[in-house]
Amino acid sequence: MNPTRFRDLVSGVLIVGVVTSAALIAVGFGGSLAVGWDGSLRGLPPTAAAPTSFSAVGPGLLELRPIAFAQAGLLVLLATPVLRVLTSVVAFALEGDRLYTAITLTVLAILLVSLFGLR
Repeated sequence: MNPTRFRDLVSGVLIVGVVTSAALIAVGFGGSLAVGWDGSLRGLPPTAAAPTSFSAVGPGLLELRPIAFAQAGLLVLLATPVLRVLTSVVAFALEGDRLYTAITLTVLAILLVSLFGLR
């Protein structure tokens, strides 16, 4: 993989992540203007889910709840740099560059510990 292709691949991951995140958050905010944060675009009764709890994102998306779309956008935004580093790990491994693969795996481990290890 040449440097230009590598750069294009990494920038593509970042662009897709940020655009997807922005679109989900925009849908959430637009929906909240129509039915409120606790409402549903399907006309379902309001929910009492806490906006700080991400456990109801999946069902909330199926019920077309604006808060779930905004939360999904935030999750995608958080996942974007992790996917960028993961993409780099794969690219370095495909190139056979063991040093940079190991360094990038270390960065990935630090990212994952910082996201999931601290409560």
